[in-house]
Amino acid sequence: MQLAMKNTGADKGALILPNGNQWEIVATSTIDNSGVECAIDLSSATLDENSDILPLRIVDCVKNLLKPVIVRDLTQQRDWDSDSYLLKYEPQSLLCWPILDRGNLVGILYLENRLTAKVFTRDRLQLLNLLCSQAAICLQNALLYKKYQDYNQQLERSLVKISRTEAQLADQKKMLQAILDVAPIWIWMMNPSGKVQFLNKTFSQDVGVPLSDFLAVDHYKDILGENAAGCLVSDAACLAQDLPHYSSEILRLVDGQLHYLEITKVQLKNSQGETIGIIGLGVDATERKQAAELLQEQNQQLERTLKNLQQAQLQIVQNEKMSALGNLVAGVAHEINNPIGFISGNLSEGKRSLEDVIEHLELYRSAASQSEIADHAEEIDLDYLLEDLPKMIDSMQLGCERICSISNSLRTFSRGDKDYKVPFNIHEGIDSAILILKHRLKANEHRPQIEVITKYGNLPKIECFPGQLNQVFMNLLANAIDALEESNIGRSFSEITANPNRITICTDIVGEGYIKINIGDNGIGIKEEVKQQIFDHLFTTKGVGKGTGLGLAIAHQIAVEKHGGSIEVNGEPGIGTEFAIVLPVKGEN
Repeated sequence: MQLAMKNTGADKGALILPNGNQWEIVATSTIDNSGVECAIDLSSATLDENSDILPLRIVDCVKNLLKPVIVRDLTQQRDWDSDSYLLKYEPQSLLCWPILDRGNLVGILYLENRLTAKVFTRDRLQLLNLLCSQAAICLQNALLYKKYQDYNQQLERSLVKISRTEAQLADQKKMLQAILDVAPIWIWMMNPSGKVQFLNKTFSQDVGVPLSDFLAVDHYKDILGENAAGCLVSDAACLAQDLPHYSSEILRLVDGQLHYLEITKVQLKNSQGETIGIIGLGVDATERKQAAELLQEQNQQLERTLKNLQQAQLQIVQNEKMSALGNLVAGVAHEINNPIGFISGNLSEGKRSLEDVIEHLELYRSAASQSEIADHAEEIDLDYLLEDLPKMIDSMQLGCERICSISNSLRTFSRGDKDYKVPFNIHEGIDSAILILKHRLKANEHRPQIEVITKYGNLPKIECFPGQLNQVFMNLLANAIDALEESNIGRSFSEITANPNRITICTDIVGEGYIKINIGDNGIGIKEEVKQQIFDHLFTTKGVGKGTGLGLAIAHQIAVEKHGGSIEVNGEPGIGTEFAIVLPVKGEN
């Protein structure tokens, strides 16, 4: 509490701990106006009788929700107006912090500053979180130490009774030795001068020295040597206080390894209250400590690994999105540029022609002579204009219809899916994907145009998620184009013309209630070992920066998991590759 108050700027604090089914205030502290720290007098430690010490509504909220309550400025936060303590004392800043051990509430820390608002800053809260984490460990250890204390007190009472008669002492000492020998912890007793009077078998075996050797020397340090340094310090501390003394000591045992020991020592007194020795209990906590350290290291490693995986996954998904967006934008831009180009050209030419016609009409309005009208008609070639203008308008109308068709195809491709399946014409989805990728199919200086041959069967509309299936078609067609371009490496233009690049798309009804879509190419083909991994997550045969390994994995998920169908790949190296997708006509939503 001193650390918490000192490092958070609080001038009052209280520590609340469970005692059975009740919660009690076990420690309180306040700093008066002169800076002197003093304890608060409690008439009772139970919470229900201390509304004058703490805001009980806030404490109950923390106890029930296991989350801290922080009031940085009471004048700005009116959520707790009904709390009698806050109404009476009006502290400017307060916080109530749960002390958690592995998610279990082991205590509550309450701090306040009566005069200053916004005392509990982010840095102070981070430090307080660290202090409370350490406090949780200490509280749990205190429970264990209390059990040791109870056991020590019980043992002490037994030893006092044994000392009443020598006969009883001898018999009970043997019995006690037998009991203690089977205990998995260290147990020993010595007089105040350090002479060992007994120790159990576990102690002797771990240290590697028999009891007789300890009994033969006047002080155990003659046996333990350098290991005795820490023991001597804890012995002195134990003899200086009536309460049990707890310590952690590191000893090198018979196995040659350093062991981490948790030690409890208590004074042994006779019936007159005189100290006649020290009883010690020791637990080898080496494995637990190493396990905790290993677990902490593994957790940190897992956190780093998880963070790296999340970053990699985000990057991969972003690359996939950008790749699809690139295809979409490039395809639409190429397809729209052509009709816009000739619409723009016809508009310019049509404007000039219309200006000539209007100028000719103005001659009629101005009552020009027939000769002037005839000369002007010959000058502007009126007959040609009257014949050409309708043609230009028809051409522009055709361009507008083309743009409208592109827009409809884009809408078909990019339509958003609902949370249930809807009827959809598969051929419209395939055609829209072909249109978007048309710019990649056109001829260039390296190869002629890639032929796309469609052989559509008479398919019914199927119940599906159209947007997801369009994504599959887009991915398979883009992969086919990539395969064809790769197969062209090292081939001349004439060689490619002789055996042109070709993509074939066939659809048909198969079985009862199913349709099949085959998308094939005459590219580089596929190896048998690649077939086995082609739909695996993050698997790709493309070079670094060209493939994410998500496209076919997503296509498989959409076809199989989302639509209850199947997707298979067939092909041979140098001949080509074909993907076959089978989908049910009636889908289960």
